[in-house]
Amino acid sequence: MLVLFSAAAGMRGAGEESINGIAAIANDAILTYREVQDYAMNSLEILYRTYGNNPQILEQREREIRTDSLDQLIEKQLILDDFKGSGGALPDSFIDDEIKDRIRQKFGDRAHLIKNLQAEGITFETFRKRVHDDIILAYMQQKNVSSVILISPAKIERYYATNLANYKMGEEIKLRMIVLGRSSVESVDEVKRLATEVQVKIDQGASFAEMASIHSTGSQRNEGGDWGWIELTKLNKGLSDAASALSTGQRSDVIGLARQDGFYWTYHYDRAGAMTSARKYTEKDAFIEEKKFNSGAPDPGLPGPQEFYLMQVEDRRPARVRPLSEVRADIEKDLQAQERARLRRRWIDRLLAKAYVRRF
Repeated sequence: MLVLFSAAAGMRGAGEESINGIAAIANDAILTYREVQDYAMNSLEILYRTYGNNPQILEQREREIRTDSLDQLIEKQLILDDFKGSGGALPDSFIDDEIKDRIRQKFGDRAHLIKNLQAEGITFETFRKRVHDDIILAYMQQKNVSSVILISPAKIERYYATNLANYKMGEEIKLRMIVLGRSSVESVDEVKRLATEVQVKIDQGASFAEMASIHSTGSQRNEGGDWGWIELTKLNKGLSDAASALSTGQRSDVIGLARQDGFYWTYHYDRAGAMTSARKYTEKDAFIEEKKFNSGAPDPGLPGPQEFYLMQVEDRRPARVRPLSEVRADIEKDLQAQERARLRRRWIDRLLAKAYVRRF
């Protein structure tokens, strides 16, 4: 990985040009490959970790990141030039106040700021210039692309009517679930025994929510195992199939989940803890086969479960289209974002039309 990163940091995306070579000229400003490299650094680090073993995808995505980074640097330079060309000037006091705010919010004091800058190889003067540019960019963005964009109710209604497919929902259930995961010191039988004991207590009148808050290792433990309303398709197919078979107010028997390479199994147990069936699925949720065990003695070749589940369906809702009242706020946000993007693109195109830009 270090070798890969070093090579990429030196030459990739710029042909055989030196890292200090010219990547582009924007008006009077020269943008170097080093600036592009620094600007793209975080995205490239993630890319190398993700696709380090896939050179073909790595090379393609790296070119895209570098091209996009250069485009963004050019746009930033044109915005700064537009501010300067219109007679704009930023008082030093504005920069000083912003630096103080950043120190207070992120670093605590100036000494910690300087220490962080040194660790990144950045001088205070460079940091101050970045703050200067950030203030101008934010001001120009606010000036040319309003942060408050009003979307008419009629436009929201038209968008909803022409995109109904986006708001279709499958059958939903109001679900509570107890998850019992194995720790490194527990055996399968110990966890299955606990699951059976919890089931017996619920049968005897204990609250499902109380048992979940005491025993569940799932993320909804503090909410008494309450998952709220959830589409059946959001569960893995094995659990979804089990939940689909439950009526409103009904609880499942103990269900085990065992994972294999590329597959998983769900095991179903009776009240005595004996396995009655095993269903196999691909990791992409395609059902493969089912095995039934009338004697309670399962196939010894089956993998051991890692987790056990108890589910309770508290209510059900059929498949439906979400009403406009339910999605209006989301549509408005989406349309506002689209309008901001359109206005920004128009603004940048206007700057590009009157600028001198040459990429190398």
